[in-house]
Amino acid sequence: MTQRKFGLALGGGFLRGAAHIGVLKVLAGEGFKPDIVAGTSAGSIIASLYCSGWSPERLEKIALKLKPGYFYDLYSTIINLCEMAMAALLDFFKLPFYINVPLGLTSGKKMKAWLEGELERKTFYDLGTTLAITSVDINTGQRIVFVNGATEYNHLKVSNDIVFIKGVNVSDAVVASCAVPGFFTPKKIGIRLLVDGGLRGNIPVEVLSLMGAERVIAIDVGYDGEPYKKISNIFQLLSQSLDIIASKSIDTELGDYADLVIRPLLKNVAPWNFDLIPYCIEQGERAAMECIPQIRKLIEN
Repeated sequence: MTQRKFGLALGGGFLRGAAHIGVLKVLAGEGFKPDIVAGTSAGSIIASLYCSGWSPERLEKIALKLKPGYFYDLYSTIINLCEMAMAALLDFFKLPFYINVPLGLTSGKKMKAWLEGELERKTFYDLGTTLAITSVDINTGQRIVFVNGATEYNHLKVSNDIVFIKGVNVSDAVVASCAVPGFFTPKKIGIRLLVDGGLRGNIPVEVLSLMGAERVIAIDVGYDGEPYKKISNIFQLLSQSLDIIASKSIDTELGDYADLVIRPLLKNVAPWNFDLIPYCIEQGERAAMECIPQIRKLIEN
């Protein structure tokens, strides 16, 4: 009997994405390896490294060493803020300005440099495990899915809402998937201007189904067991805005395409709380261990 393909969807959630590593550790310990991995935003970082051959243990080691400087460029942020303020002031007084106004607080160059170093500039053709990374074309609203070139998707009967793209550098696709509007500058790839995939679907389960996964496990790292919080800074504003946007469609999509949803309980993890990465990984392990009977039944039967 042919084994049915097992797909794993890694959702977005800033530093909460470290919980994916804990889930991957448990799956590896049980001998379960996904055939297809799809990632969005923070999930795309973990998915890309995992599909390029990183073990969960290696993922954990690098995650514990992460610092804000790997992702955020303070100097470019200050420059961008000044240019944005100047453009807004000149526009208010109806005066001309001749600069290209930044579309984000930081460029994403730091993240791309770090990813290229870890991924060794691999394209999707170079990966051992089938990978899909999602983003959104901000000009058209289309969902953009970067995929391995080894698999053909021309047979898929999908609307113009989803576009599959092959052959790009993995690091470029990840930067696009993580380009939170307002914080990171949108990533230009070809003719497209791309932003965070979470705008259209924070957990890419439908993509897995379209790519042939018959058993789909989703990891939702946006769950903290509490209602929305009072906003006190711009980072909380951006994070919670994406959570609210995603929540409108996420339950329906998970109900339609996910056979099992793993939800690590992640309380009070802000985008700058790098010291909470060990906690996130631990919570991912705990949530996955609690789901082991369901995972076995789903994959083995």
